[in-house]
Amino acid sequence: MSNEYSEHAAREIVQDFLDRQGAATLAGDIDEILRWCDFPCTLESPGRRVNVTDQTMLRSIAEAFVEQVRGKRVTHIVRRCLEANFQDENTVTATYETRFVRDGQMLSEDPYVSFVILRRREDRWKFSSMQFDVAGDSPASVVLRDWNISDTT
Repeated sequence: MSNEYSEHAAREIVQDFLDRQGAATLAGDIDEILRWCDFPCTLESPGRRVNVTDQTMLRSIAEAFVEQVRGKRVTHIVRRCLEANFQDENTVTATYETRFVRDGQMLSEDPYVSFVILRRREDRWKFSSMQFDVAGDSPASVVLRDWNISDTT
């Protein structure tokens, strides 16, 4: 592949996605969070797999995630792309690490690693799948564990 499709270019795409999506989460901007999602998409943790078919479902999950983050008084979400590669010109796969920070101090839960598939759509890269290697009371774990499809009706 050309430099346009190098690992470095893939990492830049993923890090930009992580930074912008994380900023939208901290701001509680649900509409902006939804703009980073391709439909259908999959969210998965060790305890639960959720197939998200529309914006109503994702809005419910995103609202619950923002509530969890706020409940922990998180002031920064630090995400770092660990590895990224182009699968084709419109698909990037990556692993990344997430840490939650409150007032300059890392929260006690361990950072967790995730796997994401991004697809180029319209004006941006959007996630079509996210797998979180997380458990316990981390916001991603709690939301996927406790989310109920009836929350969208």
